[in-house]
Amino acid sequence: MVNVASIFSTLGNPNSLVPLAVKDISATAGMTASSFVTGKEEGQDRFIDEVGTQIIWLFGIPGFKWLFDKTVFKAYGMDSEFDVRNLKDKDVFVKIKQFAPDEKIQKSIEKIGKKQGLFKNIALYKFLVATTLTIGTYIGLTRAKQAYTANKIEKNLIKEYNDKKQKENQEQNNLENPSFKGIGDVAKTFAFSPVKNMWILDGAITAERLSDSRTQQEFIGYGIKEASTLCFMYYAGGKIQEYFEKRASEKYNKSIGLDARVIENGSVKNAFENGSIVNSLEEFKKANTSDASLYEFLHKCPDNEVIKTAKTSDIIKLYKNTDKIDTRKYIDLEEVKSTANKLEKLYEQFNTAIKKGETSEQFFKGVTKLKRHSILMNIGSCIFALGIVTPLIMLAKRFSSKDDAEFKTKSDIRNKLIEEGKIKA
Repeated sequence: MVNVASIFSTLGNPNSLVPLAVKDISATAGMTASSFVTGKEEGQDRFIDEVGTQIIWLFGIPGFKWLFDKTVFKAYGMDSEFDVRNLKDKDVFVKIKQFAPDEKIQKSIEKIGKKQGLFKNIALYKFLVATTLTIGTYIGLTRAKQAYTANKIEKNLIKEYNDKKQKENQEQNNLENPSFKGIGDVAKTFAFSPVKNMWILDGAITAERLSDSRTQQEFIGYGIKEASTLCFMYYAGGKIQEYFEKRASEKYNKSIGLDARVIENGSVKNAFENGSIVNSLEEFKKANTSDASLYEFLHKCPDNEVIKTAKTSDIIKLYKNTDKIDTRKYIDLEEVKSTANKLEKLYEQFNTAIKKGETSEQFFKGVTKLKRHSILMNIGSCIFALGIVTPLIMLAKRFSSKDDAEFKTKSDIRNKLIEEGKIKA
């Protein structure tokens, strides 16, 4: 059964790769389709570049990190699931060991605590190695793609010239030999790409694309495409979401900052209706005297609505199929505090709405509708910009000049073959 709330939660999660992937797929489709308009060879070249890059972008860093976990971390006997950020606060680290979900994990955390310097270095190298290998893989893709395209164009041009010459000879000599037409298209994709540190990888991809551009035509095209990608992949989406959240709060007096699963699962609605949210918020405020005491509170009060909300939002991650917190995973306590503030604000709005005659059902139905609308507008706007507007701008630029319409790489290769005497103009 499809969980609609989970779908909206994932699409609206700024820390999830899924909305980025959705945007990137739309950009890939738009760019590839527009490139085929200017020529088959350019379309194939763009297809290899876009799809290959997308696979590297999605799976490169996670894949190399997984290999690092299975080799280096295993060789040192360290638990790769433990988040290195858990070591930054000594008092919190004591609680992390204390509330470990089982004895095995507790021992692995104790071992990391005794060898913190080593663990931090291994974690750092894991990031550096995975990122470097992913960037290297992309550079390899670019080199292979350019060589493949050049070879393909050269063969096609020579074949076109020979076919034309043969046809002329046939007409001259009245020969009726059968002509052979075309060969199958080949498109190779390369598997790799990252989950985290997307800015670093995308920055490297942008720099590599611009520096390795074969022609000025390609440089300008990549400049337009990469600027649009960086803007609508990372910056614009957040600003669009902020706008709709602010609008929902100011115009409709309904905050939509909480995760979609929280808004729609009924638990918060019940807590608002029976007033238990008040005790939960008061308990949370009393526990929020230090990071260590707040961390302990997360474990000791699992029924507190703030804690339940943080778990539902995946701010707090559970161990396997239990209700125990996986202490190896990093918990951003500022995010937990922010969740409490959002609940408090929404509860105030709830009380105001009830006093004005709105029912609980109507209030949460309105919040759900506004939340879904904001996510759809966010994703939809970015898809439209990346998959339609940007490719159209690039096509308009190409067709605005007669000399710019043809694939410049093909034109350069044709001139080279003419100079070498392999074909004639």
